[in-house]
Formats: sequence, C-alpha cells, structure tokens
Amino acid sequence: MRGLLGLLIALAGTIGAGYLVWTIAGQAASIQPWSNELGDDFIFVRALPAILGLGVLYGLVGGWLTPSGPAARRADGAIRRFSTTTIVLHALLTIGFLIALPTGVWQYLGGILDVQGPLPVYLYYRIHYIGASIVLISVFAFVTYWWMTGDRSLLFPLSDLGRHLRGFAQELPPMLGTRLAKLLKLDLRQPAGSSGAFSFYEKVWSFPTWGFGIGLITVTGIVKLLRYAFPIPGEILWADSTLHVAAMVILIIRTADHLRYTLGRWPLVVAITTGWLPNRVGQARGVPAGGSEAGSVTGGDE
Repeated sequence: MRGLLGLLIALAGTIGAGYLVWTIAGQAASIQPWSNELGDDFIFVRALPAILGLGVLYGLVGGWLTPSGPAARRADGAIRRFSTTTIVLHALLTIGFLIALPTGVWQYLGGILDVQGPLPVYLYYRIHYIGASIVLISVFAFVTYWWMTGDRSLLFPLSDLGRHLRGFAQELPPMLGTRLAKLLKLDLRQPAGSSGAFSFYEKVWSFPTWGFGIGLITVTGIVKLLRYAFPIPGEILWADSTLHVAAMVILIIRTADHLRYTLGRWPLVVAITTGWLPNRVGQARGVPAGGSEAGSVTGGDE
C-alpha cells in the first residue's frame, strides 16, 4: 500500500510538471514571434522550477519508500549494495545522459567542424534540453534522497583518508599504484583492510570524479540557462561556457572509464539492476591487494 501511494504521488507530480511545461510551451508558441531555438531557451528557463521541483519530489518519495538502514545481507551471503530508489534514479540519470551528452557534443563539434547534421540545429538543442531536464531531475532527486536517508556509503571520513588512499593504490595496476604510493608517501606493505560494499577505487576516484563532473555541468548549465531570465556579464558567460565544455569532456572520460570498470566486473552490472552484490565478490572486498582473487571486482585494473 505504501509503495502504491508513493508511486501515485510521483505519477501525479510528473503529470503536474508535464502539464505546466506544456502550458508554458503553448503560451510561448502563440504569443512570441521567436525562432524555434530561442523559443526553446525561454520555455526551458521558465520550466526550470517545475523540473527541479519534480526532482525534489522524486527524492522525497524515494526517501520515504526506501529509507537507509544497516547493510542487509541475504541468506546466500549477498550484500545489499543499492536501494530500489538508487536503481531507479541511476537508470533515469543514464537515460538523461544518453540523450544530453551526444547532442551536447554535436552542438560544439558541429560548429567547430562547420558541419551540418541530418537534423535542423534547433532540434539538437531541443533534444539536448529534454536530456538535460532528465539529468536535472535525477540529480536533484539523488541529492534529496541522500539528504533524507543520510546515506554516506560512498563517502569516507577524512580521518580515514590515509587507509583509503593506500587501498586505492593497492587496487591500481602495479605500475600506477607504485608511482602513486611514492608520490603520496604511502606504505603499500600495510594492509588497507575492508572497503565495505564499495571498493577503494569507487570511493576515492570514481564517485568523487562523477560528483565533480555532474555537479560542474549542472551548475554551469543552469547559469547558461538563466541568462535568458537575468542579465549576466559576458565575461562570466564565457567562463561558464568554457567550464561547461570542460565538464562535458570530464563526463565523456568518466563514462568510458565507468564502462571499462563495470563491464569488466559483471557482478557490478548485476548489482545496479538487482541491488545485490554476490557473496563471493563481497568477500573479495576484504582482500588488501584488490583484484588478486578470482571473482574480485575491486581495483582500477582490467
């Protein structure tokens, strides 16, 4: 009953936000004599509060339905790695990226290469805005969900930084791990201990860089959009656009690395679809030299 009620609330919020955006688009089309591209810009900036509000609503519903608790373990020893809300929001974020990232890349490459794509320019922007809207909803839903549940499983206290850096270096290929250890003066002879449900590689490198890239592209994208509602100095817009492109490059690199890492460790793909990490993988997490046991999914190496 609780799940059905949460689903109905989320569905009602989605319909309400969709109706508001549709109304804004209809008003812009019937009143203003703008081009398609400029019209979409103004529609997006006016619809922004509804989009962000929908993300917050999803996060609140998710936090209400799947509150964070002690790490669960099934009878077969599998560890609960992701909640249902995390799985759904991850899928939603993935869809947003699959739409927004390629169209965003084409907007810049098409101009640099002076190549006309198969679609009119305004359609690339429109599709990009649809993908960006999904990304914004997902990001604000995730932040709200983490705030509600207090989930900090992918974070670690600064007091434990030394152990996590040591574990991260041990999970890297020997050549990279040794160089990092020398640079940071880490003693790789000391065991790093267990990393928990997430590897040191995920905690020290993957999640922070994802967070930085997504946060940067979200903030810079919103600033770019707000220029259609408020006057913003040209110097700030230039810097903001540069950082937006930099964030896009970071996310392309992170996507390639993420696919390399997860597809080479199939239990991680299973975990993000079922929420459960197999027992043999969880046990391998306690091995200091990550990736040394059969079935281990830890480490940054192949």
